[in-house]
Amino acid sequence: MRSKMSYLDQYCERVGSGLLAEPANLFSNAAFILAAWLVWRVGRQRGLGLRHGGDLLSLPVLIASTGIGSALWHAFATPWALWLDVVPILLFINVYLIVVLRRGLGWRWPAVIAGWIVFQLVNQGVALLLPPTTLNGSVFYLPTGLCLVLLAWAHRRHAPAMARALWQGVAIFGVSLTLRSIDNVLCTAWPSGTHFAWHVLNAWLLGRLALALLAQASDAGHQASRSPTCADA
Repeated sequence: MRSKMSYLDQYCERVGSGLLAEPANLFSNAAFILAAWLVWRVGRQRGLGLRHGGDLLSLPVLIASTGIGSALWHAFATPWALWLDVVPILLFINVYLIVVLRRGLGWRWPAVIAGWIVFQLVNQGVALLLPPTTLNGSVFYLPTGLCLVLLAWAHRRHAPAMARALWQGVAIFGVSLTLRSIDNVLCTAWPSGTHFAWHVLNAWLLGRLALALLAQASDAGHQASRSPTCADA
């Protein structure tokens, strides 16, 4: 039998060892798989392939990986499972940022790299200035929320549909981050905690953002294909 010291107890729902000690936190990760399947299906319907749309098709793969990694973390609650929980979502955040700067805003690669570096510096600044336990460990996601706000503002004129999706993402993220932050606070009143809602809302968030980027990239491709060429003149 596993002792209490053999697993990491970070959530309200977990009160002991075992693969099913966090059923709501475990099974709510199915929302990521559903979101990944939907994004992949829409991407293939829009004619995206690995050659011209590999960056976009990587998004549903990362969404699914986020759900799988999180499920393993909430099932085993060990240090190695924690890495499987953290790495996929960090990869999604960074890949999405690069793709949206390149495809969504049309930045050149030097500007994309510079923007990505600034994002990393802000993350490091938050990590240095605030204790890791702030907001129940949610403090590390604050730069991501700020990034969503800036991206929504940057798209407001030339891509209003994308801007609306990003603003919706800001709202969803605000609610999900709040629910993640108060998980342990509400243990007495709500024994199952609120972390499972973080999963469901984040799956919605990642799917919504990915679908918006797919739509924008597809529309840009159609406009480019209809643009007059020398042969049309």
